[in-house]
Amino acid sequence: MKHILIIGAGISGLTTAKVFLQKGFLVTVLEKSQGIGGVWHKSRSYTGVTTQTTRDEYAFSDFPMPRDYPLWPTGVQVEEYLRQYAIHFGVMPHIRFGTSVQSMSYDGFNWKVRIGDSETGTFSYVVVCTGTFHESYTPKIPGIESFREAGGTAYHSSEVTSSEQLADKDVAVVGFAKSATDIANTASEIGKSCTLIYRKAQWKVPRYFGNLINMKYLLFSRFSEAFFESGKKTWFQHILHSVGRPFVWMHWRTLELLLKKQFELKKCGMVPTHRIEDQISCSLGVEPVNFYKKVANKEINSICTEVDRFEGRQMILKNGQIVRPEVVVFGTGFRQRLPFLSIHYQEMITDTKGMYTLYRNILHPDLPKMGFIGFNSSLFTTLTSEVAAHWLSSHVKGDLILPPVEDILLDIEKMAHWRSEVRPIAAEFSGLCVAPFNFQHLDDMMSDMGLRRQASRNFLYEFFKPINPKDYKKMLSAKSKAI
Repeated sequence: MKHILIIGAGISGLTTAKVFLQKGFLVTVLEKSQGIGGVWHKSRSYTGVTTQTTRDEYAFSDFPMPRDYPLWPTGVQVEEYLRQYAIHFGVMPHIRFGTSVQSMSYDGFNWKVRIGDSETGTFSYVVVCTGTFHESYTPKIPGIESFREAGGTAYHSSEVTSSEQLADKDVAVVGFAKSATDIANTASEIGKSCTLIYRKAQWKVPRYFGNLINMKYLLFSRFSEAFFESGKKTWFQHILHSVGRPFVWMHWRTLELLLKKQFELKKCGMVPTHRIEDQISCSLGVEPVNFYKKVANKEINSICTEVDRFEGRQMILKNGQIVRPEVVVFGTGFRQRLPFLSIHYQEMITDTKGMYTLYRNILHPDLPKMGFIGFNSSLFTTLTSEVAAHWLSSHVKGDLILPPVEDILLDIEKMAHWRSEVRPIAAEFSGLCVAPFNFQHLDDMMSDMGLRRQASRNFLYEFFKPINPKDYKKMLSAKSKAI
């Protein structure tokens, strides 16, 4: 029996463990923290966090979220959902908490893995599930130590796990991504003051477009995906992006006008200078409730500039302004690192720009007996990770035969060129985001396994309806065949 090592017990690690266990493999999951959930674990989940994706879409195919959860569940609720998932499918007994991988080497047959300070394990196959939020990133700003020495406190957004850290404080938040604007929203309600410092205004979308239409109907369908310039066009996309190009242009400009009006972006001074279609990816933010209203009413003091340096308690901005916060929160994202892999292997799976070069975002043909799940981040990562786990387990079991190595490398090269020359935003998260081409990615994996790509034969219905993870429960249970 093949012994599978899974590194990480977040969303991707849990569904990978469940799928490999169901297919008869011996599984060990190593998790460096003391609990499951990855970024949803309470030790890494900032106060007030909610999902960006709606409840029924941010679920596994065979384990729906509880119906009494709100449409946008909280971090606490997601963590509990993942815990119940792990219990229900018998994953918990296979997880070793507080255990990290130090290094590993391949001996030609198996991976020799150094675990903790002294233990060594031997595994037939390794699945890396550390994902796109592996290591928090905080910029090195001159004088930050002087700020701390003067009594100030600085956090990365993932460290703000309690509202008490912000309550009755003068708070400065750096960034404009989800975590930054979420925390600014919270700080404006419970802190003495809140200043948001951001380099560039980004487009955000409302939970309800026009205060009426749930975002999932406009963002999570095959129809909405067709409006993006894809590297692998369907027949409809070929028509839409040739003779239908004026219609595509009008679609995006209308959406921008709607957002400008709904959020009063001119009044806020937050009109982005770039086209919305050039931004939509995994970093697309959903507006925290009433965020723009608070900016317009000066409950959040927003400043479009960068931090130059700290001088004691003073935060000196590049536009010359000075802010005197008690607490600074850096909502500046994460880095994707694999410190347990040798430099040789790291260079094998990344290019000179640091972009990952993985086939289907899952494996590299030159890296033996190792796969990556959750390196296909999407707008509904629960489902893309689950399908990727089925894809990889089918390959390991021998049911899915990959194309020739030269074809795989050619595909990798084409995707790298497309990211670089056609859609630069695709390079974010080190090239690990498949959004907005979520359906295309799912279709590729399902086709590889010889499975249906749609739940019904009704083309129009499937084209316009939002993603429904439940559809994949039946399709994934069908017998796959080699390609």
